[in-house]
Amino acid sequence: MLIKDNGEEDFLHKVTNVKAQQKFRLKPTQTILLSFVLMIALGTLLLMLPASTTSGEGLPVMDALFVSTSASCVTGLTVVDVKNDLSFFGKCVLLMLIQVGGLGIMTFATMAAHAMGYRFRLKQSIILQESLNQSGRAGLFGLIRRMIIYTLAVEGFFALLLTWHFYPEFGFDALGYGIFHAVSAFCNAGFDLFGNYDSLCRRPDDFFLMAGIGLPIILGGIGFTVMYDVLHAGGWRKFSLHTKIVLVSNVLLILGGTLLIWGIETGNSHTIGEMPLGQQLAHSAFMSVSCRTAGFNTFDLAQSTQITQLVMIILMFIGASPLSTGGGIKGTTFFVIMRSVWAVFRGESELTVFGRAISKELRDQAFAIFTIGTIWVVAMGILLSVIDGEVHDLEEVIFETVSAFGTVGMGIGITLSWNDWGKGLLALTMLLGRVGIMTFLLSFIRQKQSTIKHPEEDIMIG
Repeated sequence: MLIKDNGEEDFLHKVTNVKAQQKFRLKPTQTILLSFVLMIALGTLLLMLPASTTSGEGLPVMDALFVSTSASCVTGLTVVDVKNDLSFFGKCVLLMLIQVGGLGIMTFATMAAHAMGYRFRLKQSIILQESLNQSGRAGLFGLIRRMIIYTLAVEGFFALLLTWHFYPEFGFDALGYGIFHAVSAFCNAGFDLFGNYDSLCRRPDDFFLMAGIGLPIILGGIGFTVMYDVLHAGGWRKFSLHTKIVLVSNVLLILGGTLLIWGIETGNSHTIGEMPLGQQLAHSAFMSVSCRTAGFNTFDLAQSTQITQLVMIILMFIGASPLSTGGGIKGTTFFVIMRSVWAVFRGESELTVFGRAISKELRDQAFAIFTIGTIWVVAMGILLSVIDGEVHDLEEVIFETVSAFGTVGMGIGITLSWNDWGKGLLALTMLLGRVGIMTFLLSFIRQKQSTIKHPEEDIMIG
């Protein structure tokens, strides 16, 4: 019988432990993706509890998974009537998923650990850096602290305003309505408590409500770094290039969307056609803001024209800004792509914006995100059409797919009709849209750095 001495045992333990760590070590992108998967799984289990529904039976597995994914990914697509089907406990679960999903579970976990004095190692800091889409680790904890403060300030302020606004109608229940809709708006989730899947459609004259929901949508959609810059930088000239691009792209997209929706729908009596001009513009502006990533709607989308729906598909696909509570390919990505296309036609050797150059690496990433996003939406649209058996028109299926991808949650009236396969594909699309295309794909793809340079040769394109 062989007996190993202590030194040999320690050596073997270290070797096997290192091998095990190397074998099961998660990449930062995998950790981020796994955090959302675990949160969705927890939400699914909670929504399946009898206490979560008014019927006392709990939600079926796929319905619970779909709603949990939609809330965790701050989308808003739902197969249950939140007001009438979910109990108080179920609504609290939904609100928790929206709040944590909007900021990201890594943010909350980091603040809790940091508050308890935990010191983060290099690998953990890299994971944080990836989750917050930052190029460096400097100031990560300060950024997270500001994210929490801004969230509490904005949500608290609008919760008070909405509570005051709802009080004549709902009495003391107005506090719950105010908090829920403030969180849902700032996190760009689109869930509401008005019932019957109507969103704001039964309140066409409530301009205060449109403003009280529309403004936090904008603030949540521009991103926390932009909010900090606007509050502390001290003027346009001192803004970072990122802040300038976000502000310009948001203004152009909101104004462009408003004018297009108003110009198309002004003759549609089923939507805004019979409203006064001021009300038409208010509804158009709200829908332009909301369809970027929030999902609230003030008129029936099924009654809108196909051209309006196409405009909304484009806006939903573009989505919000980086480090925000929204999804999509992001407005900065779209801005860089459009500027790059213009530079090609102009024959510019360097891509400059506001006196600063955009690196080739960033341009390549922007085109990769746009391309992969387009391929995903088309592929999911085809699969969903096959699953649907072409019961619904293709444009309705594409609208639903892009709504999930952009984590918007605007429904065109077909969400309830999906079978379990359709719900599963839409849930996967919502997850990809929330964590980001690059993060999602890099969780499964190993990157390689090659030092070999090959000879170049021209081909014909275009």
